[in-house]
Amino acid sequence: MNSASFHSLKHLIVLLLIFTCSCAVNPVSGKRELMLVSEEQELKIGINAAPSLKWEFGGPYQDKDLESHLGGIVGKLWEQSERPHLPVEFHVQNSSVPNAFALPGYVAITRGLLSEMENEAQFAAVMGHEVGHVMARHTAQRLSRMQLQQAGLAIGSVALQGTTGGDALLSFGALGSSLFLLKYDRSQEIQSDRLGVKYMANLGYDPHEAISAHKVLEKSVDNYLERQGKSRGNDTVMSSILSTHPRTEVRLSEIQDMIDQLPPYSLKGDGKFEKRFQTSSRKLKETNKVYHVYDKAEQFYKEKKYTEAETTLKEAIKMNSSQAPFHNLSGLINLQKKKFTKADRSFQMALSLHPGYQPSLYGRGLVQYYQKNYQEAIREFNKSIKEFPGHAHTHFGLGKSYFHLKKYSEAIPYLSSIAQIAPKNPEIHGLLGICYDKTGKVKPAVQEYGYQVQVAPKTDLGKYAKKRLAALTGK
Repeated sequence: MNSASFHSLKHLIVLLLIFTCSCAVNPVSGKRELMLVSEEQELKIGINAAPSLKWEFGGPYQDKDLESHLGGIVGKLWEQSERPHLPVEFHVQNSSVPNAFALPGYVAITRGLLSEMENEAQFAAVMGHEVGHVMARHTAQRLSRMQLQQAGLAIGSVALQGTTGGDALLSFGALGSSLFLLKYDRSQEIQSDRLGVKYMANLGYDPHEAISAHKVLEKSVDNYLERQGKSRGNDTVMSSILSTHPRTEVRLSEIQDMIDQLPPYSLKGDGKFEKRFQTSSRKLKETNKVYHVYDKAEQFYKEKKYTEAETTLKEAIKMNSSQAPFHNLSGLINLQKKKFTKADRSFQMALSLHPGYQPSLYGRGLVQYYQKNYQEAIREFNKSIKEFPGHAHTHFGLGKSYFHLKKYSEAIPYLSSIAQIAPKNPEIHGLLGICYDKTGKVKPAVQEYGYQVQVAPKTDLGKYAKKRLAALTGK
């Protein structure tokens, strides 16, 4: 055997060993499948990714009684599943975007979707479907491709791409940009439908409500888009949520077939528990109507119509002054108007209503940053990043604060992470180039200056980068 053949054989043996060692029995299908992530790793990745997803979708909705009641249902669904030994937390996310998702150890539904539901069985159907994704290890492959921190940071990358200075730090995050975590192929969606129907029937819920639940999802998406003045065709977030779902008429027919194939089951009561659900969710449904007004104010803010945003927001606060996001948006509007004391007061009000409310921790950092109190800004930004490790805007704020203090070595890790996820930001490469330049790291400085000249050559940073490139390279 010649040397080339020997090495080829050796590589083949290594690949076969990797394949053999990476196969695992799928807990749902019972078949051996290629799986590069162990259950322990899957759980660890899910737990680490949860804070980023939690805050991307508005943070927790504050209603302990409702969450406890619904969490009990999720816990029972989990006990019916193929991997009941895994830990689980349930949360209601304070977002108007209708959605639900699950990671190993973390199951959630948004206020927007929950408010549209009619009974407990529909909730069980949606949560059973999401639990099914975890149990069939549909999340494992996607989670395994992520670097934990980078996955979280990617959430805000779109908002940071084309903006500079204050605009970049004051942008709302790009909600839905991490939805690659939540997208599954058609076969996975069908498998999770089947599992969800099985779990809910085992608990005594009417499995036919899985059909109703899907109709509720479709209706909630359309209602949300109508309030936004959009349609499915021109909204990327909703398109992402529904892109891998089979067509409605096909899916409903398939769910009916799944119900027909179920083994005998017994309903508890009427199998729907509408009255109990409506009673427990009444406060949320009322509050959600006020958020319809708030959502308009938020949209005005995104469009930089700050006067309209403030007027609409005041209407929402008059209807319900106990919602932290309302006061947080007031703080952001006042920051745009450079009313720093008033902005800070609004952020503090939000934090008094919701201790640890990350957007307002970040907001207080912005108040200090814009007043050039960079050391105080760092202190506040550190509180924000502790709550939401993957918040891209906070990383950017920390990097720029250290930069202004001339603490270039401390700035580099934060600015580098932003350069990776938002390479088209018009100032990030210039700032990073200066940091490397000032710390004597010529090669990366030249590289970053080069990127700055490519991305934004006509800005002050672009002109400076071009000058320093000539000095460092002699060209």
